[in-house]
Amino acid sequence: MVPASSLPETLTALVAAFALGLLVGWLHRYSVPDRVIPVSLRGALAMLPVVSTMVLIVIGDSLARSFALVGALAIVRFRTRLSSTWDITFVFLSLAVGIGCGVGRVEVAIGGTVVAFLATLTIGVLPGTRPQANAKVVRCDVAAWQCGDAKLTPIINRFCSQSSLTSTRSLRFGETLSLTYQVFLNDEAEVEAMVRELAAVEGVARVVALSGGIEGDDGPG
Repeated sequence: MVPASSLPETLTALVAAFALGLLVGWLHRYSVPDRVIPVSLRGALAMLPVVSTMVLIVIGDSLARSFALVGALAIVRFRTRLSSTWDITFVFLSLAVGIGCGVGRVEVAIGGTVVAFLATLTIGVLPGTRPQANAKVVRCDVAAWQCGDAKLTPIINRFCSQSSLTSTRSLRFGETLSLTYQVFLNDEAEVEAMVRELAAVEGVARVVALSGGIEGDDGPG
C-alpha cells in the first residue's frame, strides 16, 4: 500500500502518464491519417505510460525488486508484430513518457511529448518527407520460368508516376517468385485496372495491391 505521504505524488504521476499517453496516441493517429490504426495499438499507446509508471514506482530504489520484476516479466511473451518502424517509434515514446512520470520527472515527459509533437509536424512539411498520394504496395506471385520483372514493370509504369521493386522472394522451392513493388499511382481509381492487367500476364498467379507505401514500413501519412 502506498504511504499516505506519497499517495498524492503517485496519483499525480499516474494521471499525468495517462493524459500524456492519450496525447501520444492522438499524435500517432494524426501522423498517419490515411491508415487504419488497430484498436489494440491505440489503447496500448495510452496505457503503456501508466503501466511503466506503475512499474518504476513499485521498484523505487530497491535493487531486489528490480530483479524480481525482471524475472516476473520474463515469462510474458508478446506475439504482436509491429510492421511499421513509425509505430515502434511511438511505442518507445509512450514508454519514455511513463518512465519520466515514474521517476518523478513529469516535466521531462511533458517536454518530450511537446517536442515529439513539433517534430512530427516538421517531418510532415519538410521537402522529401511529405506523404505522397496514392501510395501502394503491389505484390505479384509469378511462375519463375514464365514471368518476371521485365514483363510487369512496363504495365506498372503506365499506371504509376513512380515505382520501385523493393523485394524478391522465392516460394515453393523456387518454382514461384514473389515480387513486391512500391508504387505511386497516377490515379487512385486506376488501381483495379492495373491489377487486372497484371493478373492477365501469362505466368502471374496472384496480384495484391495494398495501401500505405512500403509494406511493413509506413511512415507519417
